[in-house]
Amino acid sequence: MAWHHDRHQRHAPLSPAVLENVTKHPGSGDDERTFLHIDMDAFFASVEIRDNPELEGKPVAVGGSHANRGVVTAANYIARKYGLKAGMTSVEARRRCPHAVFLPVRGPKYTYVSARIMAALECFSPDVRPLSIDEASLEITGCLKLYTSAEIIGKAVKEMIRSRFGLPCTVGIGPNRLVAKMAANLGKPDGLKLIRPGEAAEIFAPLPVDKMIGIGKSTSQALYSLGIHTLGQLASAPEALLKSCFGVYGPVMAKLARGEWSGRMRQDDERGHVDKSMGHQRTFSEPLSEPEALKSKLVALAEMVARRVRRAGMLGRVLTLTIRYTDFTTISHQSRLPESTDDEDDLIGHGWRLLDEAYEPERDVRLLGLSLSSLKRRNEGDLQLDLFDSIERRKRDELYRAMDSLRDRFGERVIARAMGRRWEPRDHDRSRGDPLNPLLSGVPVQGTA
Repeated sequence: MAWHHDRHQRHAPLSPAVLENVTKHPGSGDDERTFLHIDMDAFFASVEIRDNPELEGKPVAVGGSHANRGVVTAANYIARKYGLKAGMTSVEARRRCPHAVFLPVRGPKYTYVSARIMAALECFSPDVRPLSIDEASLEITGCLKLYTSAEIIGKAVKEMIRSRFGLPCTVGIGPNRLVAKMAANLGKPDGLKLIRPGEAAEIFAPLPVDKMIGIGKSTSQALYSLGIHTLGQLASAPEALLKSCFGVYGPVMAKLARGEWSGRMRQDDERGHVDKSMGHQRTFSEPLSEPEALKSKLVALAEMVARRVRRAGMLGRVLTLTIRYTDFTTISHQSRLPESTDDEDDLIGHGWRLLDEAYEPERDVRLLGLSLSSLKRRNEGDLQLDLFDSIERRKRDELYRAMDSLRDRFGERVIARAMGRRWEPRDHDRSRGDPLNPLLSGVPVQGTA
C-alpha cells in the first residue's frame, strides 16, 4: 500500500520547483539544532473544503451546525474575518456571519487524515512529534546534509502536504521547538518562516505579551498592570520583579520572550512523575443532556486517560470529573479510588458514579472532562493482590498492551468499546486515491474489552 510505503521512505524526492531559488542556510553546522513546526491551517475546515470544492471561497465553520445551540470548533480564514473563532456559540457565529456555511464535526475523518499526515512526515525526519491533531514538531538537525538547508525541507514538507493531501499548512523553522512554533504562528496562513539563531529576541520584541506560547489571558492582564505590554519589555524586565509577582515562572517568561528555551514539548509517554494529573476533556459541537449519551462520552474519555497513564508507566488514585453547562457554569467532582490504577474499566465505573452524583438532570452540557491525579510510578503503586487477583490482573494487562499496541500502530480509535460511540462509518478520508487499509477506513474493530 502507498501509505505503508511512505512510512518507510527515508526521505521524499524534491521537485525542481522546491529546489529553485533556495540558498544554502548559513550556520547549519553540526553544533546547532534545527526544528520544524508544522501547523495545519484551519485544519477541520480545510479538510471539508478539500472534499467539497463548492465551499471554496466561502466562509466555512465546523461545529455549531444547529441554529440555536452548539459551538464552533474551527473556522476558515474567510470566516475569521467576520470574527468567527473556535469556542464561539453558534448563535453568536450566525449573528456575525449569517451567510457562513456551518458543517457538523466529523472527528474520525479528521483523525484519520491527521494520522496519514503524521506518518508521511516521517519521510523527512525520524523524530516526528505530533503535538495535537493539527500540529507536529520535527527535529531536522541530522537531516540537513541530505537536504542542504532547512528552507528546502520546509518547502518540501509544504509541497508534499499540498500535493498528497490537498491541504495548506504553515511551517516554522527555528533553533528550538518554541521558536519554531512561534515562527509558524507568525507565518500563518500557508506560509514558511525561518528564525535563525540569535534572531528570536529582536523578532519577538514588538509582539504583545499574549502572543507568547504559555502566556494566557490572566497572566497577560497581570503583566499589563506592571506596565509590561510587549515581549521586548518582558525580556528586559528585572528578574526580581518578575519573580516577586509570578514566582519561579516569572524569569521563565522572560527567557521565553528572548527565545531562550532549554525544555522540550513532551509527548504523553515522556511525562514523568512531576505531572500532577493526566486527563482529557471534550467540548461538544451539540450540547448533550441525555444521561446515556453523557455516559458514552465518559467511556471514550476514560479510555484515553487510561491509555495516557499506562504509556507513562504511572498509576493514579484520585479521579476528577469536570462538567461545563451551556451557561458556562463549571463544576468539578472527585473521588479517591480504593487503590491506584491505570485500568480503564475502573475509571469508567467510578466516572459514571461521579456523573450520577454531580450531573443536574436535563441541563445541557457543553463540556466533559476526566482526569486522574495523585500519580505514582507503576512499580511504586499500592496494589495489593492475592494469587487469583494477580492472574486476572495479568490477563487484563496483556489485553490492554495488545489494545495499546494497535492504537500505537493504527491510531487512537482503531479499537473502542461500542458504548463509546466514537465512530461514524461515513466519517473517513475519501479522496486522495490511496487504497485504504481496512483498519484505518473508519470502520471500528470491536474488541472484547
